[in-house]
Amino acid sequence: VAGAEIEVAFGRPATEMFSAFDGPTAAASIAQVHRAETTDEPPADAAVKVLRPGIEALFRRDLEALALFARLAERFSLEARRLRLTALVETLAASVALELDLRMEAAAASELYERTRGDADFRVPHIDWTRTATRVLTSEWIDGIPVRDRAALAAAGFDPKKIAVIVMRSFLTQALRDGFFHADMHPGNLFVDAKGRLVAVDFGIMGRLDETMRRFMAGT
Repeated sequence: VAGAEIEVAFGRPATEMFSAFDGPTAAASIAQVHRAETTDEPPADAAVKVLRPGIEALFRRDLEALALFARLAERFSLEARRLRLTALVETLAASVALELDLRMEAAAASELYERTRGDADFRVPHIDWTRTATRVLTSEWIDGIPVRDRAALAAAGFDPKKIAVIVMRSFLTQALRDGFFHADMHPGNLFVDAKGRLVAVDFGIMGRLDETMRRFMAGT
């Protein structure tokens, strides 16, 4: 299925882009991630995120149902009109549209990479733009230990408490220094590489803070 999606996305067989392509190594509600090897010389290990077939139609159906509910609620309820449910659903639909375009996630990853490339304890995988499209995102493969695996971290010589400090420091640095931050830093999206650096994946949810808000937060 993933191979067919890649062929549709790029107009050529997946075998022309990847010399090896494994089954899903991670799965979420909208996409699956596969480990692959590119046809470059030399070949590179890659993580290939592919949207699930038909996911756009499923979201469209659910959003249409929510929009209908919101319109009916606002027609008969003063409280619903006050809460502006229709506008809320419209905002949700716009957010979903962005998340279903993997080029937007790739752009966010590239921006975060540029902003944090000098940070000693944090890194972002490189994006392979030649193998990225609306429904396919390709980045470098990350070998790392999940931050939630305390036993594995300890066995590799890493102090889980120090890793937790790096997580907090990385988030605050991105938010307060750059005003652009990974807004979905749950344990499933964070790994520790062989050098002890925190590596983030999945850039579908990002946040921005303007200078005024950053100054306010830094001063509280």
